[in-house]
Amino acid sequence: MSKKWQQLEKLDHKALKKLQAEREKAAKQAQEAEEKKRRMVIGGAVLFGIVVLLIFVQIMRSRSAALARQEERDKMLFSRISDFSGKVEHRNIGTWDKLNEKFEFDKEFTYKTGEESTVTVQMQLDNQVKLFPMSEMTVYPPTLHETENKIEKEPVLLTRGELTAAISLDGRGVLEIEVADVVVVGASGLFKVIYDAEKGKGEVVVKNGLVEVGKKRGGGRPVKVSGFYKITFGEGDISTPTQASVIQYDWR
Repeated sequence: MSKKWQQLEKLDHKALKKLQAEREKAAKQAQEAEEKKRRMVIGGAVLFGIVVLLIFVQIMRSRSAALARQEERDKMLFSRISDFSGKVEHRNIGTWDKLNEKFEFDKEFTYKTGEESTVTVQMQLDNQVKLFPMSEMTVYPPTLHETENKIEKEPVLLTRGELTAAISLDGRGVLEIEVADVVVVGASGLFKVIYDAEKGKGEVVVKNGLVEVGKKRGGGRPVKVSGFYKITFGEGDISTPTQASVIQYDWR
């Protein structure tokens, strides 16, 4: 009987040890699973932080690039008074002010000259327009490309009188002078635009280079005028080019 009890005790002891081992194993597995879960949570948090940091850096880079691009575009809007003489008045909006010094501007400005007075405006691409005595013109900010930092047009409106335009190498085909119902595009060289507002007639005289004169509202191909030629315009018509005696004009 004693021997049987010993055998039963031995079996109970083995079962207890097995149960204890299984419990320890289960506890260890649970601990390992918890540790793995904790590491995954930490890893996920770190990865999320890295992603957020990368997104933030990208946003800052994009913002810096956008600001730099906008700053460059803003600088491209400026023109400047390079020279003037006599009595010259100018205005942006409102009353006329006397021009007393050279300055840069990035807004629409209108200039008018008195007797024996001139004013010269130099555009962003070094195109120049010189307004002669008893004349009036408006210089607008350049028209920029929608996506590229590139000037597409430098618009000028001649209301009355006379101006001389000089086209730079970088400004070919960019300067557009609107006068009455025509638009004069300077492809190259040196030319004049003269307009008598009272008679409603004018002319474009080319000393050298090439100019295109077209109707503001379209219709027909633009007329090409080369050096030592001129055209007249008025009442919706543009003449064919005829030879011009350029020495009769003031090109200073």
